[in-house]
Amino acid sequence: MSKKRKREVDLELVQVYEHLADDNEDIRLRAAHTLVAKIFKPGVTSDDQTTTILNRLFRGLCSSRKSARLGFSVALTELLSQLSLAGDLPAASLVDILETQTVPEGGTSGQDERDHYFGRVFGAGAVLKSGFLFRKPNPDQWKRVLDLICDLAIKKPWLRQECGWVVLTSIASGGPEVPEQFAIDSVEVLVANKLIRTPEGLAIWLTSARLFPHAKLPKSVWKHGDPLSTKDVNLLADILKDARSQSEADAESEAQGSARWSATLHFAWDVVLGELFRDSGSASHNGSHNGLHSVTDKNGRVTFALFWQKAVDESLFSPKSSTERKAWGLALWKKVFETAPRNMLQYTFTGQATACLVNSLKSSERLLQRHALRVSEKFATRLQGGDSGSSLDQGLTGACFKALLNSVSFGDFDKITNTKTIQNIIDTADDNLLRTIADTLLTIAGEAVQDEDEKRLLTRQKAVIGLQFKVITAALRNVEQKALSEDPEKTGSALDTMETWISETFHVPDQVVDRTIKEHTLFPPKLLPGAREFMVERLTLAFEQTLKLGAVGCRILRNKVMILKPKDKDGQSLSMLFEEDIKDLLLRAWQKLTLLSRNLEELWQQSRHPGANSAPNVYPSTYPTFSDGLCLLYCLVLFQIYTGQHEAVEILQDLLEYHDHWEASKSTKSKAQTEDNPADAMIEIILSFASTPSKFLKRITLQIFEAFAPYVSRNGLDSLCRILETKENVQGQQEMFKAEDVEMEDGEDASGDSDDDSLDSDVEVESMSSADGSASDNGASGTESEKSDDDSADESGDDEGEEDEEDEELAAFDAALASALGTRRLDQNDLADASDSESSAGSDMDDDEMMELDSKLAEVFRAREEQQSKNKKKVSRDAKENVVNFKNRVLDLLEAYLKHQQLNPFTIYLVVPLLQLARTTSTKQLAERGCSALQQFCGRCKGTNVPMLTDAAQVQDAIQVLQSIHDEACMESSNAHSKAAGQASLLLVKILVHADSVNITSVLEIYTATRLRQLTQKKCRVSPGFFTEWNNWCQTAREKLAR
Repeated sequence: MSKKRKREVDLELVQVYEHLADDNEDIRLRAAHTLVAKIFKPGVTSDDQTTTILNRLFRGLCSSRKSARLGFSVALTELLSQLSLAGDLPAASLVDILETQTVPEGGTSGQDERDHYFGRVFGAGAVLKSGFLFRKPNPDQWKRVLDLICDLAIKKPWLRQECGWVVLTSIASGGPEVPEQFAIDSVEVLVANKLIRTPEGLAIWLTSARLFPHAKLPKSVWKHGDPLSTKDVNLLADILKDARSQSEADAESEAQGSARWSATLHFAWDVVLGELFRDSGSASHNGSHNGLHSVTDKNGRVTFALFWQKAVDESLFSPKSSTERKAWGLALWKKVFETAPRNMLQYTFTGQATACLVNSLKSSERLLQRHALRVSEKFATRLQGGDSGSSLDQGLTGACFKALLNSVSFGDFDKITNTKTIQNIIDTADDNLLRTIADTLLTIAGEAVQDEDEKRLLTRQKAVIGLQFKVITAALRNVEQKALSEDPEKTGSALDTMETWISETFHVPDQVVDRTIKEHTLFPPKLLPGAREFMVERLTLAFEQTLKLGAVGCRILRNKVMILKPKDKDGQSLSMLFEEDIKDLLLRAWQKLTLLSRNLEELWQQSRHPGANSAPNVYPSTYPTFSDGLCLLYCLVLFQIYTGQHEAVEILQDLLEYHDHWEASKSTKSKAQTEDNPADAMIEIILSFASTPSKFLKRITLQIFEAFAPYVSRNGLDSLCRILETKENVQGQQEMFKAEDVEMEDGEDASGDSDDDSLDSDVEVESMSSADGSASDNGASGTESEKSDDDSADESGDDEGEEDEEDEELAAFDAALASALGTRRLDQNDLADASDSESSAGSDMDDDEMMELDSKLAEVFRAREEQQSKNKKKVSRDAKENVVNFKNRVLDLLEAYLKHQQLNPFTIYLVVPLLQLARTTSTKQLAERGCSALQQFCGRCKGTNVPMLTDAAQVQDAIQVLQSIHDEACMESSNAHSKAAGQASLLLVKILVHADSVNITSVLEIYTATRLRQLTQKKCRVSPGFFTEWNNWCQTAREKLAR
């Protein structure tokens, strides 16, 4: 037997082929480098060996194993680059290898056939990219390659985009080695194969024309010689969406699309957009800024605005477009926002585009929703910077907001689309953008819309006001971040809008408000009543946001309210708005507020520009001062009077009286010790605002109280503590508000009107139940509570609502009773019908009918009784909610007092009322707040940082308070109450010992008595921890007390 000759195998080459298919890119690149640098050696490697390697590389392109196509295409490109330099391999042989090695064999599977077609695409790309056919120009051979590519694109349309990409990249990235003739031949081959009016053909034409401006391309392909001609814009739209034209008039010039959709955006869009961006850039550079608005540029090409309208808005975003086409449009919109010059972006906010955006954001179609979200996220990024607030159309910002609001008919865009598109734009905006947005909203508000009914006008006005409030909030947040580094008055977007709101809502004549303010009139020709109410609500919320800034916010609020000050000295302009007696009160109030404002402004300027002898920033650190409190109180009362709350006139009268009393007494007596302390009277004014559920009133009353707190006497604190003792029922509500009315009337006898007063108070506070909800604070946190509603219900409106409910109940009872008796209701004029009356009177009922009537009447009255029982339960529930909410407001004040007046000896008088509240209340939330306030106060009082007792009377009061705390500790209560009592007891011990160590004797007597009660009285429920904490303190205090 003859032995077969063993075949020699190059193991290194086999290893290189294996690594070329690896998924790791670094391994593939190293393998390609090894093949080109070590295995293939020009002049050494024979032609047969070279041909074998080329055949193997082309076959590797037809493999779907791992990343074979990527690795083999890189190796082939580099190898052909070396061969082109050597010039040993004929170009015809190379094209032959490409053609023979990438032809699928007969009878192969579909997958194998697809692999060979992909191999042909990658092989043609490697041949063209290597420049093998260009270093020694060989038009015949590159035409063969182009024919192979075009034949494949026609035979397999799903590969057409890849085929076009190969040709395009060969022209665009070939550099100077690519001859002009190759670009011309590429276009001619596309024309011959009817592929020129496709996205690929369009991109190749435009790229060739740009890189080779003097090339003689076949102009007859396009009607007007340029695919971007304005007159061919409709054909351009059809080509880009890859669909055949529907017109049969001129088959030669129709779009030669395949109507096949791809998930990725076609690269032809990038080429077209690049051309449009370059054209607009040159127009802007030459000073022709109006070129963007025109239909054509100087070369007769379509502008971006017209292109977007025809090729995108009326094409991809057409209501008749498929989901896939709309997804293309949204993807294109995102690309434009990422790459386009800023001055072009405003033209993308067309009607159908924004409508598609809104519908896609609301759609359950995941494809559209995902693309729409990506578009909306780009708005905030590109809106930043570059826009001038003085431009007439507000540029990009104006176009964006107008389009988004119109797309939802001026509804809440974020709520309708379930996104935060507009909110994110405003939240991320700087001061310049906020000013531009504010100007845009003013422009939208001032536009006159044809055929707009009152309902739509109200919707538009409310939408603008809502967005203006968001702008104000964002601007104030920027001020808060800057603190005192910049003048907050520079935040024009917020402050100018607030000034405009003030001039719109208060019906102030030109003689009262500066004419420059009145010129910023919103919503011509009129602001609807519903919008005006909404504006007042948002203005109060804006003031609440302003007060978060502390001294800065107080200054802003003061300056805004001072806009309402009459400009004439005699105040005659006020006669146009108010009666004579009210006008006199207002003039006095404005005089005092002006004086206070002038003094505070001097302090503010000194803090910003401290002199040599003044410490910097003294005033803001001491905010709020007594002057701040008075200033805020005047601003609040004047604001309410100008908004039509007439009950504020009586409050203003009391405020002026108390202010005069304060000025008369402050120079002669101690401010906190006068029998009729004006600061205590201010507490009554603050409590009059506490019954109204409003974030603004809550925040401003807290700051006012903090300003007056150092001057409040024990009587003023007792008036607050008495409210905590009120029962949480109807009786407690009547007692609480009756007592408040008596105090506000300076002791006048109101017993004769007690029923009416209690009813009015009922009505006044009842609206709080819907606004405060579950009360204000979260237990131990001790922070300010947030209400679910921001504005109070009108008292008269509540009265009318209750009367309507009573009338409805009586009418229902009347109807049920008439039905049972078989008669008509009295209001149906049955008495006027004499014949019916006589006939009904003349008829007699037998016993069965009487029994049936009796059962019906019993059923009617039973239902009436059940309804009255339900009403009583509702009244009791509402009364409890009102009392609880009012106690929450008082707790807000007491917590502020304990926090800011920690060293004040009057704080000891608040300990027992808080303990009693925690023990007696039936509302868990109030009990938690009472214990939390005490625990936080005790936690802050450490070491010598405790209230100072200045005389013997205060020491005796402290001993009495300690005894009362022990009495509270002995009562049955919750664990939280017992713990708070123990901490409060130790706090009083620290205060007494800090005042004088001799007081330890009285302390021991109280603790001894409490221990005795624990041992001898069963009713004593003092917890064991009460004495454990005491013993621990004794161990610590012995070192200081022992001699």
